[in-house]
Amino acid sequence: MVAQSNLAAVPASYSARQIALHWIVFILVAFQFMTGDNMTHLFRAAHGGNPAEASPAWTPVHIGVGLVILVLMLARLALRRIDRVPPAPKQLLALEWLARAVHAGLYIDLIGAPIVGLIAYLWLPELAGLHKLMARQILVVLFALHFAGAIWHWLVVRDDVMTRMIRPAE
Repeated sequence: MVAQSNLAAVPASYSARQIALHWIVFILVAFQFMTGDNMTHLFRAAHGGNPAEASPAWTPVHIGVGLVILVLMLARLALRRIDRVPPAPKQLLALEWLARAVHAGLYIDLIGAPIVGLIAYLWLPELAGLHKLMARQILVVLFALHFAGAIWHWLVVRDDVMTRMIRPAE
C-alpha cells in the first residue's frame, strides 16, 4: 500500500494572486515612500509642532494606503500557506540564510510598520520614530538586499527565480 500525502504538490512558480499582491504591495510601498515626508510634517503639526507644510488631506491617504498594505501583506502570508510557494533555489548555505532572513524581514517590516504607524498616530506619538525607521531605513536596506538577490539570480546564477514572480504557476 502506498502512503498518500495530504500535502499539496509544491508549485514550480508563485500563483497569479501571489504575484499580483507582490507587485501591488510594491507599488503601494513606493507611493508611501515618495509621499511619507508629507506625513512627517503633518504628524509634527498634529502633535504640537510647527504648522504643517503639507495638506492635511495626506493624513487619511497615508493611513489608508498603510492599512491596505497591512491587509495585503497578511493576505500574502495566508497565501503562502494556501497556494504554497516554490522551493528555494539551491545555493550556498550563507546565501540561503540571507535570502530567508531578508524575506522574513520584509514580511515583519511591511506588517509591523503600518501597525506601529497607526499606534503612533492614534495613541503613542513617541513611536513615530520607530515607524519612520521601519518605513525608511530598514525597508530600504531590505529592499536593496531583495533587489540585489533578484539581480544575482537573473544575471549571475541565471536561474528561474525572477521568472517565478512574473509568470504564475499553471
